[in-house]
Amino acid sequence: MDKEINTKKRTYIYIGIIILLIIAIIGVSFAFFNYTRTGPRNTLQTGNIVFNYVDGSALTLSNQEPIGETEATTGDSNKISFSITSHNTLPDGIKYSVYAVYGDEETGKTRFPDSVVSLKFVPAADGDGFTTKTNNYETASNLTFTNGKALISTGIVKDTIAETTKNYEAYIWIDETKVFVSSTTKRATLPEGNPSLADATTGNVTAGRYIKNDNNLVNTTLYPATTENVNKIIYTTKEYSNSYYSIKIVVEAEDYVYVTGTDKVRAAIKAKETATTNQCNPTWVDDMGTENTSDDITYFSGTNTCVDMNYVWYSGKLWRITAIYPDGAMKLVTENNITSIAFNESSSSDATKANFYNSASDTSYMYQWLNEDFYDTLYNAEEFIDTTKKWNATMPADTNISTKPLETNMVSANVGLLNSYEYYNSYRCIGSTTCAGSISSTSYLNIGYYWWLLNPYNSSSVWYVLNVGGGMLDNPSLAYGGRPSIYLKSGLEFTGNGTTSEPYKIVGDKDAGSVNDYVNTRLSGEYVKLKNGNNEQLFRIIDVEDNKTKIIAMDYADNKATRKFATSSSGTLWGSGTTTDTDTWYTYLNNTYLPNLKTTYNELFDSGMYYFGTSGYNYKLSVCANTTSGNTKECAKTTQSGTFNIGLPRYGEMFATQQSGGTSNSIHMWLINRFNASLVWFVNDRGNAALDYPTYTYGGRPTLHLKSTVKILSCDGDICDGTQNHPYVVGL
Repeated sequence: MDKEINTKKRTYIYIGIIILLIIAIIGVSFAFFNYTRTGPRNTLQTGNIVFNYVDGSALTLSNQEPIGETEATTGDSNKISFSITSHNTLPDGIKYSVYAVYGDEETGKTRFPDSVVSLKFVPAADGDGFTTKTNNYETASNLTFTNGKALISTGIVKDTIAETTKNYEAYIWIDETKVFVSSTTKRATLPEGNPSLADATTGNVTAGRYIKNDNNLVNTTLYPATTENVNKIIYTTKEYSNSYYSIKIVVEAEDYVYVTGTDKVRAAIKAKETATTNQCNPTWVDDMGTENTSDDITYFSGTNTCVDMNYVWYSGKLWRITAIYPDGAMKLVTENNITSIAFNESSSSDATKANFYNSASDTSYMYQWLNEDFYDTLYNAEEFIDTTKKWNATMPADTNISTKPLETNMVSANVGLLNSYEYYNSYRCIGSTTCAGSISSTSYLNIGYYWWLLNPYNSSSVWYVLNVGGGMLDNPSLAYGGRPSIYLKSGLEFTGNGTTSEPYKIVGDKDAGSVNDYVNTRLSGEYVKLKNGNNEQLFRIIDVEDNKTKIIAMDYADNKATRKFATSSSGTLWGSGTTTDTDTWYTYLNNTYLPNLKTTYNELFDSGMYYFGTSGYNYKLSVCANTTSGNTKECAKTTQSGTFNIGLPRYGEMFATQQSGGTSNSIHMWLINRFNASLVWFVNDRGNAALDYPTYTYGGRPTLHLKSTVKILSCDGDICDGTQNHPYVVGL
């Protein structure tokens, strides 16, 4: 009997130990802590991370006046401070998320609606070892709750040896409440339509009714309900005395495993090698048919079916990884043409015009556009782009695209193009297990349009890629497509799996947009959708100008209809001589296209500045009065410009080229500016810009400006990241 009891005791002890071990494991991998009141310093330690909640006011509003943003961000009222500290050597790190959840209810009081409460979350400067991944509330905005939680910020603490601390401050306040006069009843009401705050007879809002909802107070008219005040908005400075708002801060943490983007991509290559034959091998061997040991560069080679794991979404653009270098750096090129411009002036009188770069004072148009205009659109570029790498712009010893150039013209640049040999390596393995294939048309880099390569073909011509995929030569004054290329630094962290549906994303790139974000805070290249019921239209962000977001339609207007630029050769300036021309793009866009957009999608649009300078081959002259003043944003502007409601893309502008899809889906399309006094630029169905008289009929892709108040309303699908598959749905 005693033996039986002892056995039971041991069993209970073992079970207790197991339970304690489970609790300990959970404590290391997941922390949940909240703080809602003022008090002494609170500390919670879990594994290698400490959450410290220092003295601060509770995030609770009750019987309080609304406060402005200035007071909320500088004073102690309605503020809470806390810090996150790593205190050990971490093998990889800790990943944490900060949430807001609803606080305790107050009996007998009404909760303020989330729509009138703003939160601002302010992380201090990053300490050593910290990488902030997301900060959704760095600007004051309303909390967005999903399943009872509002994500405020996420981040990681990694690679730390000494103790490292990151400090946070959160502020909460009630937005000043709007009161307006109804256009039908002439009564002043709250946005919720509650008329109880207005006098039943006059409709006036009074101090007694609004501040305390107390009829016994002396009534002072705050806002008279008169015809003159119909639909006007005023702001009051008091709230109901029987209302409250309270939230809790919740921190969750879990183990973090750091894998570099290079390692992730190499693992994807190995998986492809294991799953397929050598004909679908995304790596290659050297010219002798043996394993490459000369430079150890891994090139991606194959069809799109084979090379389906090298997509990267960075800074609003989709890229393809083309090569991995021994030090872990990777070369990328954009998935499609970003613009179409002349490589340089004609080389007929000067052989150096076929060079990408000669000297700081003698560069090609393509070099200038890539390193001034395009580079300016890249987010956090100094952290991601390896500027120590050089670009081989050497002319090959012969005219075979398979010939590797010597390294006699190595160019330093932030952004470049692929050279002829690098393009050749994108398809050299196709069709043969010995990597002797030469089927250029099936290269994963063939996009169905013309685009420039980096290096000269001979003393007067430059390499480019045909719409059918082969390498060819032409005069640098031809305006083929530009596909920018960059070197990514080694050691960057990637999320995603590299497919088109889930491309790699660089940790530290600009966070994806959230509901209520203003569209003018987003990146050049991201996609936005106008949507109303069954009506929808997709656009791409060109840039932000004067706080207005300039966008370009992805589709040709009016179901690929073709129209004249002008009805006479004198109408080569946009809006000049074309207002009453019934068969021009100017008339159609202003009289039919834009009014239909406004009717369907509300008043989202504003007029904006359009530049349509006489450019010749130099894209800068489309915008600039001369070419000596730096990039097109900073230069002195041409007088050939005007403020218009709607326009077309200009020569050299971002995305002023054909979109993906190939020639079967493309038509010629007008640009907005002229080449000279009688010819206007257009982009043909093969992707290169060309010249024609304004009386010819081509298609059009409109450009417009969204108002500064336009926000992200929702996401197109479960993912919200501004990609073409998941654009931001926008509106007022």
